[in-house]
Amino acid sequence: MAKALLGFATGTDPRVVPHLQAENRLLRRRVSDLEDVVLRLQAENDALAALASASVDEAVARDGSLARA
Repeated sequence: MAKALLGFATGTDPRVVPHLQAENRLLRRRVSDLEDVVLRLQAENDALAALASASVDEAVARDGSLARA
């Protein structure tokens, strides 16, 4: 009994290792995909922010009263 408990506490059941490896690969792939999405969204956000800034600058240049507000 003590051997079974010790093995449970310190080791990994060899029957579970392939499952854990497959799950680890899946999770790493998912993290990589999510990192790609974050990079794409950051780039899209930067482009939209630049466009919005340019629009505000044009509006201020066109109508000087906006600059005083």
